[in-house]
Formats: sequence, structure tokens, C-alpha cells
Amino acid sequence: MAALPDRIWVVGPCGSGKSTLTRALATRQGVEPTHLDDIHWAPGWVERPEAEMHAALAPIVARPRWVIDGNYGIYRQRHLDRTDLTVWLDFPLRVTWPRLLWRGIRRSVSKESVCNGNRESLWRTFCDRDSLLVYSIQTHGRRRRGLEEELATRPHVRLRSQREVDRWLAGLGGEASGTGRQKCDERGGLGRSPEPPASESISSHDP
Repeated sequence: MAALPDRIWVVGPCGSGKSTLTRALATRQGVEPTHLDDIHWAPGWVERPEAEMHAALAPIVARPRWVIDGNYGIYRQRHLDRTDLTVWLDFPLRVTWPRLLWRGIRRSVSKESVCNGNRESLWRTFCDRDSLLVYSIQTHGRRRRGLEEELATRPHVRLRSQREVDRWLAGLGGEASGTGRQKCDERGGLGRSPEPPASESISSHDP
């Protein structure tokens, strides 16, 4: 099994499962997961000022071990040198958009608390100028191109389907290691998806 790096940042389009994966990785690390959406959004869907975001994030990335999810390039890129591994969930829009649709409906009906105590609504899901359904279409291609460029020389794993995510998780060890950077480069860094064992084959909300 591959060792789990100490400091992991999870990125990907809205609806790709960043929060779910971050919770799973944080459990293995024995740390609390950090979701940037929970820091970015104050109650009432008010965006926190950039200075407050940097101040809130600084003590988290100073820890010896952490798992953070969120795109937010203005904050993530500032801490690239502290990131041992970036996990990129590069799911296609045909997968993420329906997920966003049904998630928005479910959260609107259930009044589930999200993003630091906020709640979704059908208006916000379908009609608001901040609708993730619209935002995801507008940013999907641009974000993919940006991440390809940003991560070209950085240790990362690029996972293109839920099956690849599950397979990668299954191949991880349960404890962090100081050699995690090298291990993860070998498994899937520099734009490659994790390779399955020889006997198997792979078929094919945040700024």
C-alpha cells in the first residue's frame, strides 16, 4: 500500500465529491477535515473578506498534518509549497452537473445546514445569480485548463471517476509518512491516474 502524505489538498469541480473524500482522508490521518466553503461563507451567505480568509487558513496550514478541500486558487496557490499532495477529482460535467442538481433539490427540501450554518433554497439553486448549476457550466473547462497548468510540476493524483477514487483509496495505507511525497508521485502524480493491478482494468460548492 502507498503511504498517506501529511498534507493533502483536494480540488475539483463542484459536485465531484471533494468534501466526501476529504472526510475519508482526514479520518485516516486522524485530523479534522477542513472545508474552505465553511470558512469562506459566513451566516447569511456572506462572503468573508480575503484578509479574514488568509488569517483563518494560516494556522491550519501551519499544522504538521491536514486535509483541506476547496478550489479557491487565491488561497491554495499561496500554500503550494506546504502541500505534499494535491488530489484532483477531474470528473466530467455530465457527472457533476446532475449531482449538483439533485443535491440542491435535496438540501432545499430537507433544510440541511451547509457552509457554516447556511441553507440552500430552490431559488438559490435555480434562479439566483450565484447558482452552482450555472457556475459549474461557466467554470468547468477553465478550471480544468488552469489545474493542468498549475499541477504539471507538482505532486498530484488525477482521478477521473468514482471508480478510480475508490480504487485509489483502497490502495492507501492508514498512516501518514514523511516519504508520502515520493510515494504519491510514483502512484499517480504528474497528471497520471492510478494504475490498476495487472490483473484488472479500469473502464471507463466552491469557487
